[in-house]
Amino acid sequence: MKIISFGVMAAVIFVSNSITPPVYASEQKLNLNTKSFSVKLGATRVIYHAGTAGATLSVNNPQNYPILVQSSVKAADKSSPAPFLVMPPLFRLEANQQSQLRIVRTGGDMPTDRETLQWVCVKAVPPENEPSDTQAKGATLDLNLSINVCDKLIFRPDAVKGTPEDVAGNLRWVETGNKLKVENPTPFYMNLASVTVGGKPITGLEYIPPLC
Repeated sequence: MKIISFGVMAAVIFVSNSITPPVYASEQKLNLNTKSFSVKLGATRVIYHAGTAGATLSVNNPQNYPILVQSSVKAADKSSPAPFLVMPPLFRLEANQQSQLRIVRTGGDMPTDRETLQWVCVKAVPPENEPSDTQAKGATLDLNLSINVCDKLIFRPDAVKGTPEDVAGNLRWVETGNKLKVENPTPFYMNLASVTVGGKPITGLEYIPPLC
């Protein structure tokens, strides 16, 4: 039994800017042109079943302009590479269009008695040489917000049968003072929509690892 504390995943925002052409502020007006580049994913988590040819994840471009979609799979720490390949790793997605990512395992030793967590990370970036929307005279500051989102990619071995919902009642909760302890004896990652103790919501507890 242990204390579980996980941070809630959040999108990471990357900012790039350029000024064209160089001018003196006292001579010309500075026009700010801001664009957000983001994607919408078709699921909050992807289950990769062992022995299958792969898994898929839909990706949608909600903007009225094209984006480049860059994807990869990271280990549980969200920084180390994971033995999975996303196809295509980089492609152009037109305005208000949807496409599919295919995720394929390339190797790696994983436990056969429990699920293993990776992250599939998808970043929307501006296409190169994308024209500015600002037509006003003077200096233009192009501010591009490139947003990266990561969804859970859960590898489920053949020996793990059923679903997390089948054994959700096996979780054991113990409140000690102002601390909440939870034990997960199941082979599944348990995803929590919300946790409330004494009418008060508990934050920062998004999922519970298996056999923990």
